[in-house]
Amino acid sequence: MEFGYTPAQISMQMESKKFALEQMAEHSQLFEVDLFLREKLFEKMAQKGLMTLSIPEKNRPKDTLSLMLAIKEISKVDAGIGIAMSVTNMVAEAIERYGSEPQKEKYFPLMRNGQCVPASFALTEKNAGSDPKHLLTTATLDAADENFFWINGAKQFITNGDISGVLIVFAKTFDTKKEGITAFLVDRETPGLQVSKIENKLGLLSLNLVSLTFDNCRVARSQMLGDIGQGLKVAFSSLDRGRMGVAAQAIGIAEAAYEKALAYSQTREQFGKALCENQAIAFKLADMHVKLSAAKLMLSQACWLCDQGRNVTLAAAEAKLYASEMANEIASEALQIHGGYGYTKDYPLEKYFRDARVTTLYEGTSEIQRIVISRQLLNLATQTETF
Repeated sequence: MEFGYTPAQISMQMESKKFALEQMAEHSQLFEVDLFLREKLFEKMAQKGLMTLSIPEKNRPKDTLSLMLAIKEISKVDAGIGIAMSVTNMVAEAIERYGSEPQKEKYFPLMRNGQCVPASFALTEKNAGSDPKHLLTTATLDAADENFFWINGAKQFITNGDISGVLIVFAKTFDTKKEGITAFLVDRETPGLQVSKIENKLGLLSLNLVSLTFDNCRVARSQMLGDIGQGLKVAFSSLDRGRMGVAAQAIGIAEAAYEKALAYSQTREQFGKALCENQAIAFKLADMHVKLSAAKLMLSQACWLCDQGRNVTLAAAEAKLYASEMANEIASEALQIHGGYGYTKDYPLEKYFRDARVTTLYEGTSEIQRIVISRQLLNLATQTETF
């Protein structure tokens, strides 16, 4: 593993940064209230290739670090847009790994041209968030035609579920030879799929978090993603990538907050000298930079393991846990350096502070990450490989 970026990775980072500054920075506040403007941005991102970076192309091999660098740069300007990009890429990768050729031929062109973005991952339910084995949504065979399933149930906290082109929906399957949880690709306009609630959130106001109901939602067997009963495999492998995406988002928030704090401390004067000349402030900046550097290295390791085809569950959980908690600490310290100004909406610090908070909650809380990490460590205790 080399401690440097390839020319292709640097290029992707710079292109993403340019896109974020030119297409997003000026409208960042509007994205929080204007859904139409947000949808138009998603189309531009898709046509730029940002929504399908997880899919290898003929002239671009799979490079997870390039994807994470792009998510980080988008998240520095708006973390809500960044996580929409992350989830859409997660869905695209799941289709690439588990989908049939007809499914790939159907969805990939639509995701690339912007007609089917953003995409959503519909796993969480009211009583089955961190424990998906106990979800209650069901998919039963249509008695009149076994080429179809009836999906019934409800999902909660689904990112952009109200505007997504396609959703991966997880449901318990019955009346089949193999029972269990199965994943389905469900188009947003499928009859029986309804938005029942849009959450009023603390942060990430540039994305919608919604509840969905499925009332006799009829889905073809050909829309199954993977085999019957393979849903948890699809979910857990996708969550590894999703956690890496949250780590990248958290690093983007933290890096933006750190850069604002550094610049402010150099220009703001108190008691006859710049803030950064006070040791109390200088030490805060030093600690922030150390934490950022550590988080970036942890995410880079997870990306390297992913592209090597190795188990990434431990590294992804570690990167997500550390980066998310680090982002909250840095956002708080950056706001503190700005003093009272940081608490106002004239400065972006309050937005970083609000947006960082959720990173320790979704794609598995910090407590769940510690459970995942400890279980992985105990499993590795009897093996010789060291990470």
